[in-house]
Amino acid sequence: MSPPGEPPAPAWATILVVDDEVGVRLMLAEALAGLGHRVITAQSAEEALRLTETLAPDLVLTDVHMGAMSGIELIERLKADARYALTPVVALTSSVDLPARVAGLAAGADDFFAKPVELTELRARVGALLRAKLLVDQLERAEGVITTLALTIEARDPYTGGHCDRLAGYAVAVGAALGVGAAGLRDLRLGGYLHDLGKIAVPDRILLKPGPLDPAERAHMRTHAGLGADLVAGLRTLDGVRPIMRYHHERWDGSGYPDGLRGEAIPLGARVIAVVDVFDALRTARPYKPPLAEADALTVLARETEGGAWDPRVVEAFVDVLRAAR
Repeated sequence: MSPPGEPPAPAWATILVVDDEVGVRLMLAEALAGLGHRVITAQSAEEALRLTETLAPDLVLTDVHMGAMSGIELIERLKADARYALTPVVALTSSVDLPARVAGLAAGADDFFAKPVELTELRARVGALLRAKLLVDQLERAEGVITTLALTIEARDPYTGGHCDRLAGYAVAVGAALGVGAAGLRDLRLGGYLHDLGKIAVPDRILLKPGPLDPAERAHMRTHAGLGADLVAGLRTLDGVRPIMRYHHERWDGSGYPDGLRGEAIPLGARVIAVVDVFDALRTARPYKPPLAEADALTVLARETEGGAWDPRVVEAFVDVLRAAR
């Protein structure tokens, strides 16, 4: 039984058990299979990595001390792989092996089981980890639906085809040039797709108007940044993307919207999306203007940066990215 208020643990999951001691492997495999799970075993970290090329485990149990590749290195390799970054990985250690526990935490281990494993504890803690994995999977599916919805919104405007793909690519490249970590790069990629999600609430007569907006229409259009961020407020996997969605129309000098943030108070991801968004808009044809050549678009971007619109460091990184791509 799951605790009140929690979803039940999956009745069936794929669990990878990695241990170079055959007796331990068999004991864990038998215990976990007895709970209804599919169990795959590996006698080394190297074999486990080969299995994960074709196998998608819901949970990994690995010994710390093995052969040429330790369990610590296996944990590091799995957590560095985008496919398994959110998969629970449990280290099996001696209860007195403090250095191994510290190393496991540093590598990204989600939990520890002390050897010899107590089967009642194993059952309870595996159930808790699998419940957490189930929730993450549900959030990722919801995230995928929302990303598809964002592309559908883009498709409303025939002049912006490919805009989200381009922004995601530009943003990740600029983020990497600025030294943003893996989690931040993921947020930038998703921000490229989701930044204009709030336009779902903007009528076509405004979104597709073939000319400048009047003050009322402009005010309505400006609500999309906050609306988009509110739409994903319940998705914890998008916590890092929400600030990008809300603040990508803020300006370096504080003249943007919705909150008039200035300078470093604007989240870095939002500053990056703002720059690549305006560049792509300059390069895109509209009913009321032709597309600018790259050099001309960069001239406009530089002029606006001098005028206080954009973060100079982000613009410099973006120019370097474009030059490197030539």
